[in-house]
Amino acid sequence: MDGDLRQRLRVHHQDDALGRWTVAWCPPPPALAGVVSMLWYGEGHTGYQRDRILPSGESFLLVNLGPVQYRIEPGPPERRVAFDDIWYSGQHQGPIDTEAPHGNALFGVAFRANGGRPWLGTDAHELGDRILPLADLLGPPATELRDRLLACPSLPARFSLVESWLAKRLDPRRASNPLLAWAVHRIEASAGQVAVEALAKEAGVSRKHLAGLFRQQVGLGAKSLARIHRFRAAVAMLAGRDRVPWTELALQCGYFDQSHLARDFHAFSGFAPGEFIRHARADGNAVVVR
Repeated sequence: MDGDLRQRLRVHHQDDALGRWTVAWCPPPPALAGVVSMLWYGEGHTGYQRDRILPSGESFLLVNLGPVQYRIEPGPPERRVAFDDIWYSGQHQGPIDTEAPHGNALFGVAFRANGGRPWLGTDAHELGDRILPLADLLGPPATELRDRLLACPSLPARFSLVESWLAKRLDPRRASNPLLAWAVHRIEASAGQVAVEALAKEAGVSRKHLAGLFRQQVGLGAKSLARIHRFRAAVAMLAGRDRVPWTELALQCGYFDQSHLARDFHAFSGFAPGEFIRHARADGNAVVVR
């Protein structure tokens, strides 16, 4: 294993009522740090039927290396969409339900809010709230990547392959605008509590100019991205709690009042806040639906 990768790679084994699986993950190398937030690989079986992936302010490359899984399109009637190869999931403003009835073996890359365009070569607004086969966007290179991952002799080799593949695809002509990268970082660092007006004023540009950059390179408006990060901060504060001072939580996370917090919980998770905390969470980005 490469020495740098050895230091970055972490492995966790889960074995409880939620299921039995192993997940490995690592932060990106410096060459990808401005684009990628995390790479991971997980395999095993869950003890539940369906989970709900919450909006995160990120986009994802997802490579299925095992049994078929399903994305559930809400109805009525519901529709199960098979996922058995390699897909790209753009920025989402609503939850996504998935099922893995036969177990899973999934390699994933989480891209920063402005991290999709530099390697895909496609403006982000064209992919917002969409999940597409990567071959539809890149053609044969997408299929070839999956084939090469399946042939890898080890888990570290898979991480190294994906990092190298992504680094080679980075197009300097589509690198994130420095002002946009700064604005995204400010939103993330403030957990969504910085106002769009303040961002534009601090950057010395108009709101219209900033909005154009977000549309092209993020796929979400700055205000929408901030809402997602406020919601994520609230969800993180709920971990391990069964009773919550909702008004206090709303104010602490930057909501005007409890009703605004409830609105975002429903929009981003499909649940009212009190209902949300009654659902188990396999990780920080998903809740168990059933």
